[in-house]
Amino acid sequence: MPTFSNAATIHAWQVAPNGTALETLAKGIWQCAVQTGQRPLVVLSTAGPVIGLRAGLERYRPQDLSASVQPGIAFLPQVMSSNDWLEAAPKIWSLPPAQNALTRWLAVYATLKKHPQLQAWFTADSEAGTWGLAQAIIEACDTLSAAALPELQKALDLSTQNSATWLATLEPILEKALAAAYPVLARQVVDKEAQVLLNFWRYLSGVGDPIFRRHFAMAAHLQAAKELRSAGQGVYARPLIWVQTADAKPIEQDIVQAFLNDYAQHAVVVQIEMAWQTVALWPEALAAISAERLEQNHEAQTAEHIAHNLAHAPMKNWRLISARSFEELAWAAARSIEEQVMAGKTKIALVAQDRLAARRARALLARLGPALNILDETGWKLSTTRAAAALNSWLVLLRAPEQGPSALDLLEFLKNPFLNLPHCLGQSPENCAGLVAELEDLFIARQAQAGWETFYLAIEGVSAYSSTTAPNPLLLQLVQCIRGRLNTWQKLKLSCATAYEALIADLEIFGMAQGLEQDSAGQQLLNVIHGFDLGSSDYKNQKMRLGEWLSLLKTVIEEAAYEESGREAAASLSILPLSSTRLRQFDAVVVIGCDEQQLPAYADPPLFFSEALNYFLKSSTITAQYIQQAKDLSQLLMSCPQVDLLWQSKTNQAEPLGPSPWIQRLQLDFPLWQVKPARVNLRAGKAQPLQMASARLSPDLPMPLSMSPSAYRALRDCPYRYYVRSLLNLRKLRDFEEGFDASLAGQTVHKVLRQFYDALKSAEIQTHLDLVKNLVVRRQWMLQNLSQISEQVFKRLIDGDARVLGVLRDWQKQIPSFVDWQLAREANGWQFMNAETPVGFDLMFQDSNGIERAMRIEGRADRFDTNIHNQSAEVIDYKHQRLDKIISRAESILEDPQLLIYARGANEGRLFPAHQVNLAAWVALRPTIKAGQEEVERALTLEQMPELMSEFNEQLTEDLTQLWSGATLTAFAPDGVCLYCEARGICRKGVW
Repeated sequence: MPTFSNAATIHAWQVAPNGTALETLAKGIWQCAVQTGQRPLVVLSTAGPVIGLRAGLERYRPQDLSASVQPGIAFLPQVMSSNDWLEAAPKIWSLPPAQNALTRWLAVYATLKKHPQLQAWFTADSEAGTWGLAQAIIEACDTLSAAALPELQKALDLSTQNSATWLATLEPILEKALAAAYPVLARQVVDKEAQVLLNFWRYLSGVGDPIFRRHFAMAAHLQAAKELRSAGQGVYARPLIWVQTADAKPIEQDIVQAFLNDYAQHAVVVQIEMAWQTVALWPEALAAISAERLEQNHEAQTAEHIAHNLAHAPMKNWRLISARSFEELAWAAARSIEEQVMAGKTKIALVAQDRLAARRARALLARLGPALNILDETGWKLSTTRAAAALNSWLVLLRAPEQGPSALDLLEFLKNPFLNLPHCLGQSPENCAGLVAELEDLFIARQAQAGWETFYLAIEGVSAYSSTTAPNPLLLQLVQCIRGRLNTWQKLKLSCATAYEALIADLEIFGMAQGLEQDSAGQQLLNVIHGFDLGSSDYKNQKMRLGEWLSLLKTVIEEAAYEESGREAAASLSILPLSSTRLRQFDAVVVIGCDEQQLPAYADPPLFFSEALNYFLKSSTITAQYIQQAKDLSQLLMSCPQVDLLWQSKTNQAEPLGPSPWIQRLQLDFPLWQVKPARVNLRAGKAQPLQMASARLSPDLPMPLSMSPSAYRALRDCPYRYYVRSLLNLRKLRDFEEGFDASLAGQTVHKVLRQFYDALKSAEIQTHLDLVKNLVVRRQWMLQNLSQISEQVFKRLIDGDARVLGVLRDWQKQIPSFVDWQLAREANGWQFMNAETPVGFDLMFQDSNGIERAMRIEGRADRFDTNIHNQSAEVIDYKHQRLDKIISRAESILEDPQLLIYARGANEGRLFPAHQVNLAAWVALRPTIKAGQEEVERALTLEQMPELMSEFNEQLTEDLTQLWSGATLTAFAPDGVCLYCEARGICRKGVW
């Protein structure tokens, strides 16, 4: 620390940013306190070292301080970051409130609405892009505001000498400074796009802008020092110690330097900068931030400094570790940190050059449990928390069309952990248990993929007419509750205020507000949402579309960082960027991502300003970022007692990837510095192939007393399949299929035909004889009524899912040929008798122990016809398929004897006492119809019915006897069956 003189000048001091930097700073600050007899004010340009410096001041407090100095400096010197110091400026409360990001984005939006010429120039492809563009515009305006600060600084310095009212002088001074700076910038920036940006800057600039507000705060501090000096003889403000921990932008350097020069007229000012000459490992780490290259006359001196530093570098403390893959890199980082913890290190840092790998390493380190306290300082996005995901699931629903959302979006919202169903429905938790799972099962079973009407049909069981269970009334109430809230949004005259009020009401109605308040991330999310309460702001009644407001909300949440709460632990791990390691002390540091693609890393270039223009405006440039990172890495390597540098040696495309060029240059200087490959824990084992095996049913397993045709088909396909599906009642977790579900389409056509034939029976009784005798009238009636019934039955489905319209149009093309087929059957004496008829029979047999058993075989037949010319009856099964698929099905009738089961059940149950079901047929509802084709082959009759029935009865008895006897189960199904089997992968066939 230099000795202070009476001259009103800045006292410069340089501190080497090595491992003893905080100790040197602390002792120097105490020397300043002793020399001046006052408590110094220490301002750091970055906030990272604040805690460490305060601890250093306490550690290195002079022993004889209380006996030799005034009571004013008995306390620790005040240490603040520059941001905190500016916010604590005198009279800062008299300025208008600082504009937050939301207010500034709304200002851009309102400006676009007011000035169509700006809106024509700045348009985005999406709503989210609109707010991204607003961010870019604000950043560009801040750059222009910083360029205008020197003019503003001159005006303030002159005005504050005789200003009577602080706030009254600020706005005219600001307007004057902008007016003076605008033509200068306009002459230099001739690009038309930049000219429009200048107009934005003039419209948006105000006293509440962060750039101007910071400068007004500096002027307030200066004015306070002036007033204190003029208040009495020899009274000075407290010493100001400005610590520049990192190189500032050139424009900021100019502003700070001018401020310190003025402040030095009224108080002791010490300007501390980092002496990189003793820690720089590369020449660029000694360059000035505004320099494009090193000066020629400094090259010899620079080389001397670098050679000295390399000779004294603690190379033995550095480890270079390469990994071959992303996963291996994350494991290597986690293993390195684990080694440091086991070695007794308590303060460890993980520098996240590769943020994705750092997050993966963090997940692996979670295995250490409470022994390691992990704090993420890289800006963990609030949007990645489960609380934000829960809110986003509701925002997705708000974008749904009026016809209704998709089932996936609806279920995603209903499954979020913050939704309180009992609160929402006014029911007890017991009544709401399993409600969402029941709704999901219904939607998947009915393939209700989108639309309110489709959801209602699924709940009511209308789309699956064979359902006999009554729907749960709470399911309908739940869907109607959500639809009611969405209807409220659709009727809303949207403004910022009404949208905020509606969202808060949603969170209260769904009980999400209470859940979020009990969650750490949820509390922070609620704080962000409450920031949309604009109160009396000018933008409170700003009109905008729903999509724009939702995108704005998501953008604000995306910009917010999640702050983790710390806890007591044996060791702590800080995940942080390289820039946050400045003047901070760690026992060990692990840098992950030290490859040539990620170190150095550069910020995304600004949207509007080129590198040359940024250089002209004295803003941040790529060169400046490169220089600062070289300094930060040098400081880290020279000051930390243990540094591990990790990188991935191969890309995801298996291309070689070298370490950072800085590391490669160090390898040339340190030939003995070897790269260590990441250790892989290999485990060896000897495989023992399995032989073909089989299994027996457990004797304690209850056997079924009934069987459906589909269950018997599963038994014939493979005993394992039947065991899993029917005995264990296990089902593969289904999901929504792409396109409209074919089974639901077939069921709907079945319902159409059932109503059509019922209407035909009624019409034959009620109308005149022309419908019965006149073939032309009958055909016309059939065509007209079948079309009308089809439109009516499909209407609700189409209202819920417009894709169903294609199924209806395909079926309507089939109606003429189907009517012709029906008339041809009637000409042969066949008459529709019944549809959707439950039939079955009891099969009596003996198991292997001679015990009499009974099994009920039952199902539901699509249709029965009787012949008026004889005592024959026919069972018909509709297939929503082409005829060629039905022909292939008929070739293996005994493997899928559905029609035979229906025929036997009808005969044994004497369903038609005067008729015998001795015929069976499949009817294709989607046969191929070629242009100009007069007759369409639609039905396939089962030949040799008596012989097949006899063979089927023997096969059925034998199969059920083996099942009940506990016979050995052997998996023998063909690959086509195994492909869609629920037991695939767990049956014996899967391990042969």
